[in-house]
Amino acid sequence: MLKPLSALVCFVGCTLILGAQEAEVRNPYTSPADVASGEKLFRAHCAVCHGLDGSGPRGAGSDLTKGEFRHGGSDAKLRETISEGIDGTDMTGIFFDGRQLWQIVAYVRTLSQSPKSSASGGDPVRGKDLFHNKGGCGQCHKVGDTGGRLAPNLSDIGARRSAQFLRTSLLRPNATVLPRHWTLRAVTKKGEQVSGTRLNEDSHSLQIRDSGGRLVTLLKSELREYELIKTSSMPPYEGRLSAGEIGDLVAYLSTLRRGAPQ
Repeated sequence: MLKPLSALVCFVGCTLILGAQEAEVRNPYTSPADVASGEKLFRAHCAVCHGLDGSGPRGAGSDLTKGEFRHGGSDAKLRETISEGIDGTDMTGIFFDGRQLWQIVAYVRTLSQSPKSSASGGDPVRGKDLFHNKGGCGQCHKVGDTGGRLAPNLSDIGARRSAQFLRTSLLRPNATVLPRHWTLRAVTKKGEQVSGTRLNEDSHSLQIRDSGGRLVTLLKSELREYELIKTSSMPPYEGRLSAGEIGDLVAYLSTLRRGAPQ
């Protein structure tokens, strides 16, 4: 039987060896052709949450362009995350063969090597006024303790999304709409019209959050008709705001981070 000190030395030594073995695992598929294949796989299976440029759509996948990965940044850990997913999140595993997984890892690595657009050239003070007044953003989006609940909470959007992505979301909100942001419109058999953000659906019922922020359960047997709208309820701001105002609004959104003045 090992003495306590010997057991501790053995444990530390084994831990260091395992850590070194993990660090030594490197992606064997990093050629330009592999990166190109990885990009195609990423766009087909990952872009719906992480965005075509990896910066992530509204309220969804993490910004991969920063090169920071909370669940491990080694090639082996990235491959494991892609393959197994992350419990408790929308990140599900992808059942690809070994080479395809490595190709996605190779492409993800390139996302943090590309130059990012971070400066909007706008004025965040004017942008804040636009957000709460002319833009009407606060009617649906919450920032800090104020705002609506129909759309994603933007309290830390500046830490999660690039300025380029924010600009695209303002100009073309229908570019990416996640299922959890789909809208349901229904008419009951009594003629009552109900609408809101769909939260859940099963064989017999639908759950929505209505415009007042209330959770509502609708029994399908009591509905005359219902429609699931997969486009964004957010209006495009192209033509509604000037280029300068868009820049100001992006500048304000870029300042929104947890703990920062809002």
